[in-house]
Amino acid sequence: MREPLSKTCSKSVIKEPRPATVKETPKPETTQKIRDFTVCPRCGAATVKSIALNGDVSQFWRECTQCNTFINTFIPQEHQRIFHEDGHRYKGNFGGYGSGKTTTTREEFYKHLFITPNGTGLIGANISAQYEQTIKRDIEADIPAALVKDVSVKNSYITFINGYRLMFRPFDDPGKLRSLNLDFLALVEGSEIDDQIFTVGKTRTRNVAATTQLEVDSKKIFTYTEEGVAIPVIDGDWRTIIVESNPDSGWVKQDVLLASSYIQMNGDVSDKYYVDPERADPAISSHITATSCNKFLPPTYIRDTAKGRPQWWVNRYLLGSFTYAEGLVYPAAIRNATTDVLHIVPTTEIPKHWKRIHALDYGLADATGMLWAAIDEERGKLIIYKEFKGSNRNIEALANIVKDYSSDVPSGGWAKPFIIDPKSGVKRDYNKKSLIDHFLAYDISYVPGQVSIDARVYKLNTYFEQDRIEIMDCCTELIKELSDYKFNTAADRDSGRSDKPEDKNNHLINPLEWIVMELPANPAEIVRGAYDLSGRDITEQRARDEDAYATSIFRDIRDDEPQITYGNLNISQTLGGLF
Repeated sequence: MREPLSKTCSKSVIKEPRPATVKETPKPETTQKIRDFTVCPRCGAATVKSIALNGDVSQFWRECTQCNTFINTFIPQEHQRIFHEDGHRYKGNFGGYGSGKTTTTREEFYKHLFITPNGTGLIGANISAQYEQTIKRDIEADIPAALVKDVSVKNSYITFINGYRLMFRPFDDPGKLRSLNLDFLALVEGSEIDDQIFTVGKTRTRNVAATTQLEVDSKKIFTYTEEGVAIPVIDGDWRTIIVESNPDSGWVKQDVLLASSYIQMNGDVSDKYYVDPERADPAISSHITATSCNKFLPPTYIRDTAKGRPQWWVNRYLLGSFTYAEGLVYPAAIRNATTDVLHIVPTTEIPKHWKRIHALDYGLADATGMLWAAIDEERGKLIIYKEFKGSNRNIEALANIVKDYSSDVPSGGWAKPFIIDPKSGVKRDYNKKSLIDHFLAYDISYVPGQVSIDARVYKLNTYFEQDRIEIMDCCTELIKELSDYKFNTAADRDSGRSDKPEDKNNHLINPLEWIVMELPANPAEIVRGAYDLSGRDITEQRARDEDAYATSIFRDIRDDEPQITYGNLNISQTLGGLF
């Protein structure tokens, strides 16, 4: 894979938990030398503006009056140039309103079109209006009609004189992609498209028209199956999928942005993102562009567009922020923007003396989520170090998981009794037993967690904002939930959210909230208990055992160890202490 050529674009292949490298695109020089497009670069004759496919004069294309040469006069802005020079197969094209996403995707298609004779491309969106009023209209108003061989209104495709066919389709059904053989795919308004389109699309971009075969000494190279079938060895491969979208907290963030091996940020974008090294795909890159990068917008565009809008809207739609996608419940969960502290840390072993806390969110139709946390008293932090998330588990199976995952905790190592969904204390079956009762049958005791959603959200947000919490990077499902957990979309204009979060993407978040609700403002100030799996408070018994142990040690030392007498004092040579 070819690396970006831009000196301003730093490739970030993430090998450890840290935010992707952020490089701000420099401002272009105020003066630039522009080529004279009125003269043909091939024969020197005069050029004229081309007639576009829609019958109007093309905005960018010119053609020679003598030698039939066509010239695309479009000059990309710096952020667009970086995108065009990015050789990743799957590229996220993200940004605010007016940042030039559509133009970038259009020019990316042109680049692909002219080097891929007889290829097949597809541009689509959730509904046809989303591409018909944007990129399809732009192509028809720009591409010279002389370069087009055929147009089918009924079947919605354009065939070019080099044999390339570009189709337009609404993505209302992922199954419509299964019969296609593509080399180029563009998803317009990707956040509104089903995530299966991206998944299936990757399997359908297999057209070898966008490849070149390896040659040695002018001979094409093949490998052979056991049956003797020749398979060409690919030397060059420029098959491409572009995901174009405004920032959003759905699959475009999880499956593209947070799966990228390389992230380029342009303009006023200030976010920093955690990319799990295990999920980073070397074939995926993301480009995020703020509206301010487009130097051709009217001078008052940003001011006029932002007028009367809440801050979350400005952050998302003008600054290109995924962190402040509309209504995120915990916007500082991954990184605290104020203190620039990353809450995701490398997985390490938990010291034995750290007190632990466990919580469970039981699911019947939904998934069951469990978390294990520890308290770092020295730093005053809650450490989330282990998770479980799974479906279709009975009580016995879950009880065994709890015991297995808790096996590394020493006796009396729990700071609090185990916590469960407060609804789990209600009788739920014909035997009039609650979930708590069922777990007791396996000698595991739970107490109900806090009910108040408002209180839980407030306190957990405070923990994130005050840097009281760290999440080990092995807790991938929790990290994903925190990135997607949103308030209901019925938002008021001032706050950008409703009063309550959506009841989804929270199977591990709920246990985290219940854990935090059991702690003081500073986790180090917790009144420590000593509990076992059965929920028994063994604090007093453990203290008696420790006293008895210390007494026996001292007695053994006095009875068995050689002593030095100095006046009325006995000094232990073994421990070097006074008794």
